[in-house]
Amino acid sequence: MRYILTYWLLLGSLGAARAQMHKSLLFNGKPIPGAYVLNADRHLRRTGNLRVYARELLVQDEQGHTTKYRPEDVYWAQIGRVRYTTARGFKTKSGLWSAKQAKQLFVEVVDSGKISLFRYRYYVGGPNSTTTELATYMLREASADSVVTVPVSAYTGKGKRFRDVLMPYLVSRPDLLQLVEYGAITIDTLPALLRAFNSGEPFPFTTVK
Repeated sequence: MRYILTYWLLLGSLGAARAQMHKSLLFNGKPIPGAYVLNADRHLRRTGNLRVYARELLVQDEQGHTTKYRPEDVYWAQIGRVRYTTARGFKTKSGLWSAKQAKQLFVEVVDSGKISLFRYRYYVGGPNSTTTELATYMLREASADSVVTVPVSAYTGKGKRFRDVLMPYLVSRPDLLQLVEYGAITIDTLPALLRAFNSGEPFPFTTVK
């Protein structure tokens, strides 16, 4: 009986953490002036006060009326310098949970070009009502419809699977390929690596660890 109770308590806490993750999937919590384009008319740039959540875009007009859009409805949205697009099929992890996101969700565009780098930020619940922010990075070639999750070690910020995923994309840039192969690139320097690849410029850091 004690083991059954322990099991259900553990399951309940994990379920609460997962619920917290889904509840807190937002990128900005208050309406901010921005622009967006809908899939129904990609030639029309619209403006409004925006709130971008993982599963919806809220647009507030000058009269204070709010319209909700699903990720499937939106081509892109932008607030300041941050652009959002949609993606699906990538994996997120939260403690013991590892889930593949089958539905379209809003993600941040970190860099774009021949290879786009996207980031999906989310929050997980912890003890004493604390929360931790996590992020999943993914790649998408310009000619592809699907994304590839970038796996990364939580301890080193890189790892063998990290290198194995990145290296095939960089065969046209031996200088960048070598940095990844030698373990000089981590998840923190990945945005700079992709910017160098898409721009054709050298990697910006003279020294890397």
